[in-house]
Amino acid sequence: MGSNKFNKVSGETEMRIETDRLVIRDLEQKDKEQLFKIVWQKEVIRFMRDWSEHIPSAESLTGYVDWHQTQKESTDMYECKRYAVALKENDLLIGTVGMGFEDTLNEVEMAYFIDEEYQGKGYMKKILEHPFSEAAREGIPCVLDTDTALKVAKYTKCGMKNTAKKQLKSGQYLYTMEYRED
Repeated sequence: MGSNKFNKVSGETEMRIETDRLVIRDLEQKDKEQLFKIVWQKEVIRFMRDWSEHIPSAESLTGYVDWHQTQKESTDMYECKRYAVALKENDLLIGTVGMGFEDTLNEVEMAYFIDEEYQGKGYMKKILEHPFSEAAREGIPCVLDTDTALKVAKYTKCGMKNTAKKQLKSGQYLYTMEYRED
């Protein structure tokens, strides 16, 4: 997968996972404009309706990024943390990945989104490696929900299994995907 670094940098912990093309790192204030652009894309905002109510501008993400900066030292799996997914070549934010422990279900719940411009380029599989390894280390499943059969096929190629399908009031289906190390 590349290198994982949980370094102490100037007295603080830095989260950094590198692959051949990506870096997963802490969110930084410089990411606000790009994050705002991505969050408002059609395929992202439909899963994050609450963001549309609370994030009218890139500047309104300042507190959100600040909060994540204060959580660097925390090892509490109950806090849902998000990390920047950036291109290794220029450190441009192209998405986020996050995970946290869902104690009512005894599973690691993960979420991610990628800028529409960078979808379909093989980044998803690389992004999923870290949450999968964390869930395996803890001996619990990694679970996510998705909305189309096409996405189910993509997650299946990444090693996940479709464990549930439910129809929403809107008529749309929601598929639960699970990764569990055998």
